[in-house]
Amino acid sequence: MQISRDYKIAAFMAVSAMFTLTGYEFIRSASTVLFKTAYGADKLPLVMAAMPVVVFFGVWLYSRLLSLLGPRRTLLVTSLGSGLSILACYLVLLTGAKWITPVLFLLKEFYIVLLIEQYWSYINSSVAPASAKKVNGPVTGIAGLGGAVGGTLVGASAGQYGAESMVLFAAIACLPAALMSNLGYQLFGEPEQPLEAQKSDSMGWHLFRQNPTLAYLLAIVMASQLVSAVLDYKFQSLLSVQFSGDPDAETAFQGWFFGTLNTSVLVFQFVITPLALTFVGLRWIHILMPLVHLTAITAALVEPSIFSVGLAFFLFKAFDYSIFRAAKELLYVPLSFDERYRAKEVIDVFGYRTGKGASSVVIVALQNAGVLMTNYYLFVAFAATTLWLALIFPLTSRARAVRNDDSA
Repeated sequence: MQISRDYKIAAFMAVSAMFTLTGYEFIRSASTVLFKTAYGADKLPLVMAAMPVVVFFGVWLYSRLLSLLGPRRTLLVTSLGSGLSILACYLVLLTGAKWITPVLFLLKEFYIVLLIEQYWSYINSSVAPASAKKVNGPVTGIAGLGGAVGGTLVGASAGQYGAESMVLFAAIACLPAALMSNLGYQLFGEPEQPLEAQKSDSMGWHLFRQNPTLAYLLAIVMASQLVSAVLDYKFQSLLSVQFSGDPDAETAFQGWFFGTLNTSVLVFQFVITPLALTFVGLRWIHILMPLVHLTAITAALVEPSIFSVGLAFFLFKAFDYSIFRAAKELLYVPLSFDERYRAKEVIDVFGYRTGKGASSVVIVALQNAGVLMTNYYLFVAFAATTLWLALIFPLTSRARAVRNDDSA
């Protein structure tokens, strides 16, 4: 009975994530291209530099909502609020205003992690550890179907309907995601919330002093997202040169790129991830992730091109969406409510986006000093991945979930 309930909870959250990621593919490529068209690819680090402030305020607001409304209604409010915010940006876009493009770009970066991490918080709070090893891979797979479909649709339609129209579809996709996740909560209930957690309005920073596992997770997430940021910047710079003067064609190409990525990663999510989590020690899985990326980045350093840089970026996203995501979530399962719902949002929302944003502040400063940063992005990616690998060892030696892993 418990196993059946676990699978049903996972299925509801997975389908919610599928709708969310479908919409995200529409807004991801469109918002990036619209911003680059308005201000240039070299300004991407500048807009990302504002991300830590945006995310800090957003996580603070989420923490307040969690205390006031509880997990179910907080997810419902943030889901519908995201859809309405995206719709408002679309309506402003129709007026031809350029200033809305950085707002849309920042909103795109924030809303997706805020919603996805709430789905995982519910799964981690409601699904038994043994079931989690079996369902985490398929959850990422079902969610990934949305990304594959969304990316493919963008690739097929952006050239005909234009980048602006893609934003509208992202807003619409938030509605079924909100309805599905809310139904899951109504059917299976909210996780037990201790009295002190109900009264708390904290973002959960004190939890990092109490549990070193959380601190190491935050550091790893920030390092990994620095890798993601600089690989993305390098890739976007190369694409801007390749598709100069044709934003709709670039939007279509990026749609096909991410659609192919999300389709390919389904094999990892449905097949490789469940097998790896069952038969490979969790510690070894975490060690292998940065080793794979070090290999791909080295190849791009030897011969930088759209193909080699795109491949390194492709592999990062493929593993991030599948094995790394599923393996990381297992570390949250034995933790407390506040660690799963508050500290997790700090790590996987604030940490994910601050890893990009803080690095962007440095990049902007160096660019203003006359440094051509596009020449150094791959070196930064290599250094950050090396740091990620080094942090794995103290993380896995302290995490309770890993200590209980027979293969660790």
